Amino acid sequence: MTGSSRGIGRAIIERLATTHNCVLHYRSSTSAADEVADALRLGGAQVLAVAADIGSESDIDAMFDAVCDEFGRLDVLVTNAAATKFATLVDTQRRHLERTLAAVVLSYHQMVSRTVPLLRDAGRIVAVSGLDARFAQAGHGALGAAKAALESLTRSWSVELAPRGCTVNAVLPGAIDTDSLDAYFHGDDEARSAMTSGTPLGRLGTPREVADVVAFLCSPAAAYVTGHVLVMDGGASAEGGAWSQFRDLWNS
Repeated sequence: MTGSSRGIGRAIIERLATTHNCVLHYRSSTSAADEVADALRLGGAQVLAVAADIGSESDIDAMFDAVCDEFGRLDVLVTNAAATKFATLVDTQRRHLERTLAAVVLSYHQMVSRTVPLLRDAGRIVAVSGLDARFAQAGHGALGAAKAALESLTRSWSVELAPRGCTVNAVLPGAIDTDSLDAYFHGDDEARSAMTSGTPLGRLGTPREVADVVAFLCSPAAAYVTGHVLVMDGGASAEGGAWSQFRDLWNS
């Protein structure tokens, strides 16, 4: 489970740890990772915490080597971590785009490739996408392109792994109440209120709700669901989305 020391990733690994032993990935915050790992161990899960830069091919290989040594197999892979420069496209340089694609697209392909030999038949792979893959979101041009590519890879991987009974899906969360969303709002309560009122269900989603959907896709109940991108955004994309309201705010 990548990017699992905070936010949505933490909620997912806490949910999956009720039925699985876990690999907790983080990039730099050792204290946050230790806090999560200790809590999971208290709940009875075996936890391997691994620091890695998901934009680095060698770091990913080292992480999977550690997984092989510790567990010898994987039943579930969840890819959640991403990295990008939030900027307008005109201010996005080639190196920023290369970094984003490495952290989202190349890492996803490499991790699934490393997972396949470790994955038992009927294994589960779930990627976390984003609404920026579906429509233009201020500052998310590079990340949205990468997430769109991730969704395409998800469909192709699902077909290739289907003969083994393995499923490959993606979850696409909308406005989820996290520190990252607060940063996007620049701490503006009016922006948060506008997003809430612009969502048909009238509220932000929670990390636990994303975790519950991921857990479903990892369960036997979802054995016939594969190649799917499950949108969970409170109806925002069905209505047209409230994200465009924040373009001027973000650009300012």
